Amino acid sequence: MADLFPPTLDDQIQSVEHEIGYRERVYPRRVAARQMTQALADREISRMRAVLETLQSYRRGVAHLRALGVPEVDGGES
Repeated sequence: MADLFPPTLDDQIQSVEHEIGYRERVYPRRVAARQMTQALADREISRMRAVLETLQSYRRGVAHLRALGVPEVDGGES
């Protein structure tokens, strides 16, 4: 069943962290089995790390704006 509320920013960050860990565990086996190249594995993990950095940067920006008292800042953490 779907969640009643959309995922928060923290939920999204946690999911991306989990996915990175999964890829770091699984991709070496796939490379060894020649199911994917090392270059592709590196590229895909790098992309997910970039997604994580983007989300974390957004979270820092939201926190900074809230600290400045900017009204109605939506960080997806409701």
